[in-house]
Amino acid sequence: MNSNRLKMVMLATGVAAVLTACGTTQMNMIDVQNSTAKTLGLASSDEIAIANVKYGKRDALGGTPVTYDATTGKGRRFTCSVFMIPGLTPMNPPTYNNWECHPHT
Repeated sequence: MNSNRLKMVMLATGVAAVLTACGTTQMNMIDVQNSTAKTLGLASSDEIAIANVKYGKRDALGGTPVTYDATTGKGRRFTCSVFMIPGLTPMNPPTYNNWECHPHT
């Protein structure tokens, strides 16, 4: 009986360790819209539409470059990029660095 209990505890510990290593890598589109609006100097994120989100290759620590297109309410188009770092646990949201937006050519 103790042998089975020990196996279950070891299995549960292993599963928990694997899950804690998997941070959240899905972008929060509300954060993306808000930060893009600030980067472009707009008053509200309601003026932004996000499209063509593309995730680049993950680095050794799980960071991912992301590119996307942003269109303002007046029709101006921008190509934007950001570096996304996953949260430490599945419960922590990712963080974003190096927001850049350039006019779409």
